[in-house]
Amino acid sequence: MGLLLTGGMVYTLFRPRTLLLFRVLNGLGWTERIELWREAVHGVALPEWMVYNLPAGLWATAYILIMDAIHCKSQTGKRLCVAAFIPLLGIVAEVLQGCGWLRGTFDWADMAAYTLPFAIYYIIIIIKNKQIWN
Repeated sequence: MGLLLTGGMVYTLFRPRTLLLFRVLNGLGWTERIELWREAVHGVALPEWMVYNLPAGLWATAYILIMDAIHCKSQTGKRLCVAAFIPLLGIVAEVLQGCGWLRGTFDWADMAAYTLPFAIYYIIIIIKNKQIWN
């Protein structure tokens, strides 16, 4: 839950207000609250990768961990396939953006944000499957 909230807070507090999310939050009546939070962090300068890439990596990691908890008794192949869904979706979206087939801007750092959590998870699962850590 912490990964989801942290990613959401970075996204909400530091990203431009022109994003669709802010229209949704406005429709929910959250604009005033969000503006108070944004004022509280006014002047805080995060590195660009933290603002634009870290939330995706945190959300992908949260998804992987949730799926692992749900499918912890499943076979290794199933666990890996289920955990790969959101990271692969993000990677495909980035590739489609790079080809101009999907709105948005291709970003190698976003590719890393989706790939790295799954790569680490994959390595851990494979090592555990070989019973090196058991």
